[in-house]
Amino acid sequence: MNTIKFRDKLVAEIAKIDCVKGIAQTGDLNEELIPGKSDIDLFVLCDRKIPSEKERRNVYECLERFCSECRMSVCNGGIWGYGDILIVNDIDVMPMYFTIEEMDQYISEVLKGERLGKEGRFYPTGRLASVETINILYEKGSVWSQLKTKVKSYPEKLFQDLFAYHISCVLDEEDLGRVVLRKELLFYHQVLEDAMDHLLQAIFALNHCYFPSRKKTKKYLESFSRVPENCYVKLETIIQKSTKIETIEESVQELRSVTEDIMNLSIYTV
Repeated sequence: MNTIKFRDKLVAEIAKIDCVKGIAQTGDLNEELIPGKSDIDLFVLCDRKIPSEKERRNVYECLERFCSECRMSVCNGGIWGYGDILIVNDIDVMPMYFTIEEMDQYISEVLKGERLGKEGRFYPTGRLASVETINILYEKGSVWSQLKTKVKSYPEKLFQDLFAYHISCVLDEEDLGRVVLRKELLFYHQVLEDAMDHLLQAIFALNHCYFPSRKKTKKYLESFSRVPENCYVKLETIIQKSTKIETIEESVQELRSVTEDIMNLSIYTV
C-alpha cells in the first residue's frame, strides 16, 4: 500500500476510537518520503484518557498486513505522549497519543515562560513551533484549531523572557577563560555546544519565532530581520576555528563579538 494511503487509512481507523478528538501531522505534507530516512509523526488528542495498548493494537490489526513491523508503547507518557510505531515501505509512521488537557497545559506553561530551558534534548518552544504549523487531518469539534490559535498569540513577554534567559547563558566567561588559557579543544567543544544552543534560541526569540530545533537553521537566519550581517557565515566560522589549537582563541573572540552584536540589536533590556 502507498505510504500516504496507509497514513490516511490509519487516521480513519484511529478516529473511530470514542475518546479521540483530533489527529494532526507535523512537518511538510508535500515533502518527499525517503525510505529509511523519513517518518510521519501523528499527534492524537484524546478526551480524558489515552486508549489502552490493547485498544490501539486492535485498531492497527486491519493494517498490520501492510507493515513490516509494529512496535507498541515505544513511548509511555511525557513530552512524546504514548507512542507506537508502524513501519510501512521502510517509513516509520508514529501515532503519539496525548490528552487534550495535558497538551493544553504544557502549551500554557511554555507560553507563560515557565519552561525557558531545554528539557533533555527537547526544546519546549519546539512544541509551540510544531503546533503552530501542524496539519489537521481529523478533528471532532475544534481541539486542534483552538490550540493553533493559542500558540499564534506570540506573547511579547515570553520572547523577552526567552531572550534574557538565553543571551545571559551564552558566554560562560570562566569556562571560556580556561579555553583560551589551556587550549583544550574537546573542552571547548562542550562549552561551544552550550553557547551555540543558547545563542540560537536568543536570536529566534529576538525575531519572535519559536525555536523548533537546529534543522533548517540557515533558512531561518536568512529570513530574520534582527540578526548580525552574515550571521550564519559567522557562526560557521566560529565552529571552523574551534577545530584547531592555533585558531581556538579567535573562535572565542568571534563568539563574544557575535553575542555582543546580537545584544546591540536587541529591543529588550537585559
